Amino acid sequence: MSAEGPQGTGAGLPRLSRALLLPGPLPPHSHFGATLLRHVVVTGLRSALHRLGLPLIELAPVRFVELRLYLETARLEAALGKAPAEAEALAALVDPAGRAPAGTGRARLAGAALAHRLRLRLRSAAQLPASKAPPGPPWEEFRRRLSELLPSLSDAFLADLLASLDRRRRRAADQPAPPCLGREAWRFRSGRLARLDRLGPPEPLLPSWAADPARAEAARAATSGLPLPPGHPLRGRFRELYRAALDELVPRYRRLADDAQHRGLIDDPTDAFFIPFDLAGDLAAANPPAWLPQAVAANRQEYLALQAKPSPPDTTPTADHPTPTDPHLSPLHPLA
Repeated sequence: MSAEGPQGTGAGLPRLSRALLLPGPLPPHSHFGATLLRHVVVTGLRSALHRLGLPLIELAPVRFVELRLYLETARLEAALGKAPAEAEALAALVDPAGRAPAGTGRARLAGAALAHRLRLRLRSAAQLPASKAPPGPPWEEFRRRLSELLPSLSDAFLADLLASLDRRRRRAADQPAPPCLGREAWRFRSGRLARLDRLGPPEPLLPSWAADPARAEAARAATSGLPLPPGHPLRGRFRELYRAALDELVPRYRRLADDAQHRGLIDDPTDAFFIPFDLAGDLAAANPPAWLPQAVAANRQEYLALQAKPSPPDTTPTADHPTPTDPHLSPLHPLA
């Protein structure tokens, strides 16, 4: 899943970017985690574009770099086109730290965004829906719960995109839009009671801070001397809600992994996290697929090798604002 690193484009936009949703240093994903995130992000992207009256995306305009997921500017531009509104949305997706250029399609986007912005601000806590699906086989239960969560996660994607559009326009008007934090990250950094299930790496193989209190305390100590960025009602909503969704999805997936190990399909339950999301249903098969052992071994080796490498950049410069450099502190990394 490796690819060449992010580079700039002649148009001033980054070639690859993860700055909108998952900025800052980031641990590598497992192969299940990377492909699950791709499914959620592409679903959210298509939903957001539809709600803003922009062209629909057929192919997934994303790329993996060292098991991190990036939006790919050229494929997005090819799908959206170069009309003013589309160009403004593209820039907000891949360069949230930038400034909206003059003469953009803001009037067209503003009307479509207004009702959604008000709706999302009223849902300040961005609650996940309660499960309505009855218990069943682990993989079926996982898929049903994921389907229930996707609308809320797509709303969270839209929230971050709307915030990026707004903040780029504020900078264009020479109004302040400093680096900020999502709701729970700000509460945690300011010493208030925070929902720790919304903080932690965006990776199903790793726990949220709700299940890892030592990590939360280490994060508090590591950031205690840094300036406290302001909070934002919409920015950072995706990364916080996605982490909470993982806390609901992972136990269901682990039941599938435990069952697969019991039936001899895999040697260890964590092997299930080195199978891509779109092939994970094979763990529910009566007979193990022939490709499984070799794929698991190769993917685990790739994941472990990347653990020792520094995180590739998100393409968003934040040198003017002190930020955590530890990939495990990425939930507290300020957002552009």
